[in-house]
Amino acid sequence: KVGDRMMVKEEDQLKASLPPAKREVNRCSGCRRKVGLTGFRCRCGELFCGEHRYSDRHDCSYDYKTAGREAIARENPVVKAAKIIKV
Repeated sequence: KVGDRMMVKEEDQLKASLPPAKREVNRCSGCRRKVGLTGFRCRCGELFCGEHRYSDRHDCSYDYKTAGREAIARENPVVKAAKIIKV
């Protein structure tokens, strides 16, 4: 029983030394309104309400044009024919 008490004390000390876990903020980054279960996560990483979920409504920092160009380049590689020696 003495060993059990020491283990409990050590566990209490460990719990006291660790900072409490932070809860994720469940508010719109645009208007600070609570979003509940209907929050939309943008590609820029922020959480938004239904009104601010589109990139033009919240001044999104994500570059959609560059991402689109890179996706097209990845999905459509350049096709080159084999070189043929002309006679």
